[in-house]
Amino acid sequence: MLRRSAPPAPERRMLARAAAVLACRIASGFLVALALLGFCAYRVVLDEQRTQARHEMAMALDLGSPDQAIPCLWLFEVDGASVRHAPQVPAGFPLQSAVAGAQAGAPPAQTHVTVGKTDFEVLTVRRGAVVRQAVFDTWYQQADLDHLARALLLAGLLGVVLATVTGAVLGRRSIAPLGDALERQRRFVADASHELRTPLTRLHTRAQMLLRWQQEQASADGLPEERSERLTSELRAMVQSAGEVNEVVEDLLMSAGMRTGPNRGEYFDLATLAAEVIEAERPRLAGRALVLTTVGDGLIVKGARSSVRRMISTLLDNAVSHTTPTGRIELSLRRAGRGIVELDVTDDGDGFDPADRERIFERFAQSGSPGPHHFGLGLALAREIATDHGGTIRAVGRPGQGAAFTVRLPLTD
Repeated sequence: MLRRSAPPAPERRMLARAAAVLACRIASGFLVALALLGFCAYRVVLDEQRTQARHEMAMALDLGSPDQAIPCLWLFEVDGASVRHAPQVPAGFPLQSAVAGAQAGAPPAQTHVTVGKTDFEVLTVRRGAVVRQAVFDTWYQQADLDHLARALLLAGLLGVVLATVTGAVLGRRSIAPLGDALERQRRFVADASHELRTPLTRLHTRAQMLLRWQQEQASADGLPEERSERLTSELRAMVQSAGEVNEVVEDLLMSAGMRTGPNRGEYFDLATLAAEVIEAERPRLAGRALVLTTVGDGLIVKGARSSVRRMISTLLDNAVSHTTPTGRIELSLRRAGRGIVELDVTDDGDGFDPADRERIFERFAQSGSPGPHHFGLGLALAREIATDHGGTIRAVGRPGQGAAFTVRLPLTD
């Protein structure tokens, strides 16, 4: 059984993104709620101030004397050409347009005017032949609104900080069960694959032995040629099927146990590793031509050597599986800019529909093109390995015109 460990890098990044998105949504929701609350508070205070100003002006018009000085409030009484008011009134008052309107019979009206960068509320009424006008200075009210706005802004900033911290904590706690579920799933796959690997390997080996024994006994026992060929064909299919199942189990086991961190792994030469993989694959090539081209030296990368080896082997296996026995496969390595190495695996085989260039890297995906095309785990694991090592992988191909896979990995200078 595999030891419990941290999730692989792709899963860690996925969980981190999910936690970050959740934290942002919590912070955004809190910010929206705070903005609505602040807006409502601001509107309530503003309406209260306007109501207070109107009430004070109405009281002054009913009971006040133009000769009496009231803080922030002035009363004007216009009787024909005579104007009564307290000393030291603001310039521009009484407001002649409002007085003229009242004299012409207009109903009482409250007007907001700005004189010399100061805001005033003006209420004008007509009482018989006399027009009375109250002028209210809103400077103190505006100062209170400014203080309220600054307080709300400060509270909003503190609220956003607290909401972000709270969202991050809640996000991690909310995502933690998902991380545990992924860990349990990975451990289950690893355990099941580990338990299946040994009996499947034995089955594959025994199927191969049975095939060889049948071929040896066919000529010795003098079986009819048609019967012998049919039995041989069935045994070969059994060997192939057992091998395919064994490969799927190996892929599942590697997927479940694959993990590479920035502080893990080893330094190795990618060109040397590619040459080793090619040498190991030569018995499967038959008549195919496999060419290794390396441009430059010192192609040192850091990571899990076995995982990168598996990635290269998967790409070569894919090329071998989709080329004819006389096909051509080329693996090339070269520097692509500063600190990047490109590994290309190209072939002249079956190719694939360009619409499937992303789908081929999905686990057990079904092709979007007509026909019984489906994809297994191999290329999906190859992308996981490339991503886990800080790189990328892409594919280009066309039906009947071959395919090219390009892996970009960071170099260690």
